[in-house]
Amino acid sequence: MTASHASPPPRVAALTVYPLKSAAGIDVDALHLDERGATGDRRWLLVDGSGHAITARECHALLHITPRFATPDRNGSLLLDAPRHTTLAAVVPGADALARPVFIWDDATLALDAGDDAADWCSDVIGRTCRLVYLDGDAQRPLKHKYAGPVAAERRHVAFTDGAPLLVLGMASIEALNGRLLEQGTPDVLDRRRFRANVWLDGLAAHEEDGWRLVQMGETRLGMGSLCTRCVLTTVDPDTLEQGHEPLRIWAGYRRTADGVVFGVNATHAAPGTIAAGDPVTVLDTR
Repeated sequence: MTASHASPPPRVAALTVYPLKSAAGIDVDALHLDERGATGDRRWLLVDGSGHAITARECHALLHITPRFATPDRNGSLLLDAPRHTTLAAVVPGADALARPVFIWDDATLALDAGDDAADWCSDVIGRTCRLVYLDGDAQRPLKHKYAGPVAAERRHVAFTDGAPLLVLGMASIEALNGRLLEQGTPDVLDRRRFRANVWLDGLAAHEEDGWRLVQMGETRLGMGSLCTRCVLTTVDPDTLEQGHEPLRIWAGYRRTADGVVFGVNATHAAPGTIAAGDPVTVLDTR
């Protein structure tokens, strides 16, 4: 008689932070979670002359800005690279920096201007006038309940993410998407960079993460909030910057909800902590 073996639990396959909103991400071995989210994640932002956020949805060249952390703790200055440009050292603005009102979706908050040299470099890279700003430590951008699931959202704040501190996505969900694209005759495989998650998971079925309500990843408990509605940015090739129709067109056939097409889950950590690559994932509650 052959002994049966239990399947291994889901695990954290990879982790990514995005220091400058809409620029390239950085894969890391661990996410160190502070009150707002992953330390160093989307603490920098480009804004137009009226303070409104500029993202790669309308300005694809942002995807070709590659950030590097200038400090080991990830909590500060960046080095920014872009094709045909010298490296920019983006230094955290000092106490005397101009505090600008900035607007990101429905939220208004304060950010510190990084100066004219940074603005000139970023403007040249993306082809339009902009300012580079850094999240003020005292900035108030409240976390919305829909992103927190069963975790308390009161007195919590977020950085320059679209709204949730974290985005969680199973690799099997990407594999299933690519399988559907292949079946319809689309040869190009969409890699995970298009989906800009923070936490990538192995060992689960496609879209299994959609049904979770509360999970434990290593030492960190996450409330699973709303499913992540997806926009045109997913149709932009991060290498060529060319925009196509997929995956939005194929998602419309199997991932459509009343809010739009969805892929991945918004999540909120219950308290500061760490999520490390390889951590087991334990589902504590489902929807």
